[in-house]
Amino acid sequence: MKSMTGYGIAQVQGTDLTIEVSFRAVNGRYLETRFHTPRLYYSFESELKKKLSSVILRGTVDVYVSRKMKSSAASSRVVGNSKLALEYLKVFKKLSTDLRLKDPVRLEQIAKMPDVIHVEDVDTINANEITMLKKAFDAALKKIDIERQREGQALKKDLIKNLKDLQKYVLRISKLRDEANKILQERFEAKIRARLAKDVAGATAVDSQRISQEIVIQLEKADINEEITRLAEHLKNFEKIIEAPVVEGKKLDFYTQELLREVNTIGSKSQVAGITEAVVESKTLIERIREQVQNIE
Repeated sequence: MKSMTGYGIAQVQGTDLTIEVSFRAVNGRYLETRFHTPRLYYSFESELKKKLSSVILRGTVDVYVSRKMKSSAASSRVVGNSKLALEYLKVFKKLSTDLRLKDPVRLEQIAKMPDVIHVEDVDTINANEITMLKKAFDAALKKIDIERQREGQALKKDLIKNLKDLQKYVLRISKLRDEANKILQERFEAKIRARLAKDVAGATAVDSQRISQEIVIQLEKADINEEITRLAEHLKNFEKIIEAPVVEGKKLDFYTQELLREVNTIGSKSQVAGITEAVVESKTLIERIREQVQNIE
């Protein structure tokens, strides 16, 4: 089991260059990768993304890559845009004429204008730098994977504990089922007798067979046996997924929704205080499980 959240960082140093790669992963319904790399590395993003997707299957992952050259190494250059500077000069001169200004246009004014002077990277990458980039990327990817596995084991431990507690409440509900049905039977019988007695307008005899049929129909509607059976099956499947070699968070999320559905149905049918209390505790546990499941890959 792996968590979708994690962090990993690695650095590779060369003679004149240091490359650092860091990963930050958070929850997400699908795999979404966002690369933040120097322009020189844009062409390698596709290859790096394939490596990432072979390890991380789900979540939102930010990848940060920094490239630091030693001061003695030429990693960038200052470039001046003469054509753009000339256009600015023409505009300045025209404005001076239109406004009848005598102040001369200075080079410093033009140099401060956008894009006239800028710094750009030297567009050279050798084979050694490519190797360093991939090495740093692989090392950082391995670290975040280890971190996600470690967090996944902690999640698994908590999930198992919450599942066991939930099973106890389901067992309690199951044991209270007969008591609930007995109470419901008595209530239904009293209501139906009162209603039938009113229908026959004072007759001394009431059709016992009709009473029995009405009670059976009402008990079938209110009985929680099917919900308890489905709950037990969902819990069993949940445990199987947790113990599988590859745990799928989406499947666990589905079963969490089904667990909540069955518990809510039991709660709507319950007329016994013990069952209602067990339902409230079960819903609290399922909410905890839901939050944990949303962190699983």
